[in-house]
Amino acid sequence: MQNLLSANLFHLRRHKAFWAAALFMVVYALAEAVGLYRQGDSVVGDGLFAFLSFFGVVLAAFCTLYLGTEYHDGTIRNKVAAGFRRGQIYGAYLLACLFGGVILWAVYVVVYLAVGLPLLGGELGSPVQLGTSLLGCLLITAVWVSLYPCLVNLIQAKSTVTAAAILLAFAMLLGSMFLYSRLDEPQVYTYTDRGFVAGETNPNYLQGAQRTVYEALFDVLPDGQGLQILTQSVEVPKELGIHAGVAAGLVVLTTGLGVSGFQRKNLK
Repeated sequence: MQNLLSANLFHLRRHKAFWAAALFMVVYALAEAVGLYRQGDSVVGDGLFAFLSFFGVVLAAFCTLYLGTEYHDGTIRNKVAAGFRRGQIYGAYLLACLFGGVILWAVYVVVYLAVGLPLLGGELGSPVQLGTSLLGCLLITAVWVSLYPCLVNLIQAKSTVTAAAILLAFAMLLGSMFLYSRLDEPQVYTYTDRGFVAGETNPNYLQGAQRTVYEALFDVLPDGQGLQILTQSVEVPKELGIHAGVAAGLVVLTTGLGVSGFQRKNLK
């Protein structure tokens, strides 16, 4: 496994998709820091995890292009021919994608802080909230990088799987944004009428079983977890424990499906 992982990381750091993704993270970090400064924001922590709003799309492109190249170039076929077990090969690629994903969001954080601290000041939030958010980022990254290798094994064509992964990432993002907008609806609208504060029941406010279903979906989707980190609505340890359990379940499910598909895959 160690030799496989070392070889994967060597190929990873030479892959154009990885460097393109890293460059994108640098540009976005610069744009986020400068944008907040121009808006008059003075809290550097406000943009520290802004990358989560699109990170699933970045990982979709990076992971599928990287793994697709490994299939196309015959690298994976050669590893099987060399006697490595398919489970080991799949696990090593999964770890390489996770390592690459962590490096990508670390690039964003480092560049953002390098520019944002001088421009916006040093307020990052409480250590507990910061640690919770960082752990949440790791869990979300693990879910994403376990999903996309699974897709690569289910869809043969390199260009098709990349397009499908990006579309899936956008679908999860838009779905999470919709869920957030519905869950964020106030129960009562308040307004001032002739100097008096009045209230009116919001007919769009979700209640009962419907709200429970929406909350469950929002916790399951990785983009939903990311939005909760962005809005700093994750409470310790309740929500973090729920997110960790959900993430572990999704990783096990997608990894199991991916390994099963890889075991049956015909490597031409």
